[in-house]
Parts: sequence; structure tokens; C-alpha cells
Amino acid sequence: MSTTSITIQPIRIPASLESRYAEDFVASSELSNLVTGLLWGNNDLWVSPAVRLEGARPNDYEQSLLWAAKDGDRHVGRAVLEMTKQDNLRSAYVHVMVHPGFRRQGIARELLRTAEASAQDHGRRVLQSYSEHPSDFDPDAADVLRPRTGTGSLPGNSAAVRFAQSHGYELEQVERFSVLGLPADAAKVESLEAQAAAKAAGYRLLVWEDTCPEEFVDQYALLRQRMSTDVPLGEIDYEEEAWDRARVRQGEEELRRKGAHTLVVAALHLQSGELAGHTFLECYPEKPDVVYQEDTLVLHAHRGRSLGMLMKAHNLLRVGELWPEGQRLLTWNAAENEHMLAINVALGFVPAGYEAAWQKRLGDRA
Repeated sequence: MSTTSITIQPIRIPASLESRYAEDFVASSELSNLVTGLLWGNNDLWVSPAVRLEGARPNDYEQSLLWAAKDGDRHVGRAVLEMTKQDNLRSAYVHVMVHPGFRRQGIARELLRTAEASAQDHGRRVLQSYSEHPSDFDPDAADVLRPRTGTGSLPGNSAAVRFAQSHGYELEQVERFSVLGLPADAAKVESLEAQAAAKAAGYRLLVWEDTCPEEFVDQYALLRQRMSTDVPLGEIDYEEEAWDRARVRQGEEELRRKGAHTLVVAALHLQSGELAGHTFLECYPEKPDVVYQEDTLVLHAHRGRSLGMLMKAHNLLRVGELWPEGQRLLTWNAAENEHMLAINVALGFVPAGYEAAWQKRLGDRA
């Protein structure tokens, strides 16, 4: 398949970065880092080819397919198709990007067409994607696009917005991308933790690094499963994920292969002995200045007791002790998740941009 002089080719996922097929995978990874860095004006979202490779390897729970758009030997575009194997079997995630110097040539259209056709071949009929948008626009301007949730907005003249809409994708949700400078204001965070602890009588915090204690792994799997649907999703077609202890351990092992470390805090309900919620942070030694705030969840039966603030504040105070090189903490939250956004603002997070969640339903082939 070609568009002008551009060819669209599948990328093999190599056994290692030293194997004969690794060159294309590495080049595609470098293109992704280049395009993302140019968009944000920094390398905070840089991911090494080694880490990408570990994430792309097929396992019992998901698989990834990749394509390259090449001008001769040069990688100028890429497409990724990700599909789960245990749940959400009618859905797939697709993402395309093109080097700024090669845009407006139909390359993204061909990459998307290729990935969508593969999704259909795998029986997937609901496609989800995302686009990223720095906060350099007026969110209340007359020409902004709002999701079906009604909360949040995107610049209507964005090339990414126009591309998604022109290919049948609907804007379902907008997430706020926020950043907190590290080290955090310890006095403020300690005060917020103390206030939250006063409202959380009957709970005890559990903390661990990298590996969940065996006695709690089944309950932790339930928290990870509920995280897939108990957060605001708008009209995104997404079923509850299937988590068990094997999936928890597989995820921990994958993070170890990536060289990543996690700091986890869970809230234990003393009367019932069940885990009521959790939060965790993630960091990669290859880029120690950036820390990621991942899941934060409190089960419905335990909400209203400031457990979210308690867990997040406690974990934030641990970062300075355990990961002293961290300079920025990044997080993403649905724009309509007012409660979690309020917690983040109180802790000191400031908006840096937005991420759009797009969805398209495919028709059956003739």
C-alpha cells in the first residue's frame, strides 16, 4: 500500500532490541518520542524503545499490532492497534501519528484505514482513540468542541480534532492533564493528610513497593477490576476488566522487566478486613525526573470518608524520601471527575493540557 512515495508496512515486534527485526521497532519508537516532544515542548512523556518493547509483547491479556509509514527507509508515521484478550472483546484501541514535515499527504488516513481494517479482521467493532492538546487555547471560546459529557473542551480548529471527526470518531470525554512540581510542599500535604485522617476513623493505610503482599492480592485484583468502570467514562463503550491474582502478578512482572517501580497505598477497612481503595505512583529509573500518578480508587461503599485524599497525600510524602530525583508528577483525570480534580488542586496540581477520548463504531463489511 502506498500514498505518493510513502509505503505502509507492518512492524514486527522483535524478540529483543538486538534482533534482526529491531531496527524498525526502534525507529518507530523514536518517531513517537519526537512527535510527542514537539507537541508538548518537552520530553516528559519520552519512553525508551526498551520500555515500549516490553509493553508491546503479547501476553495472556493483550496484544499490539504496529505499522510504519516510510519514505524510503525513513519512518514518517506510525499506527498502533491494541486489543485485549480476556474482556472487551468487541473493542480495540487505535492511534496514529505522523511527522509534522509529512502531514497533509494522506499518510494518517492510510495508517488509520489499515489499523481499522485489521480491527475488523479481529472482530472488533468499537474503536477508541485519543488526541493530546496543550492548554494554549481558550476553553470557553465560541469554536471549541465539547464532549457528549458536556464537561471540558478542545480547540475546534485543531488538526487532530478535524482528523478524528472527518473519520467518524465522536468526542466522548475530555481529560485534564495536570502537573505537580516535586518535591511537594510537605507542610501543606501533611496538613491535608491529617485532616483526611481525622475523617477516616476505622481505616488503616497499607503501603508496599512493586509487589502486593500475598495476603491482599485477591482484594487488590478486585480494586484494579473496579478501576476499569468505577471512574467516569462518559459514553465510552467499555466493560469491566477481568482481574485476578494472575493478572496482578503478570502486571507486576511486566513493570519489573521495564525497570519501573511503584509506590502503592491501600486503605484497609478494619471492621470488614477488606481493602476499601488504593492509589499508586510509578517511576522509571531511565527517566527519574518524571513520576506518574496512576490509579486512585475508593469503592462506593467507602466513599465520603476522605480516603482518596488520605491515600494520595500519604503516597506523595513518600516520593521525596524514596524517589528524590523526581521533579514533576503527572496525572490525568476526567474533566467531570470534580471530586478527584479538587483533591489534586488542593495538593498543588496545575493544568498542563487535555487529552480527548474518541470513539467510533464500525459497520459490518459488505
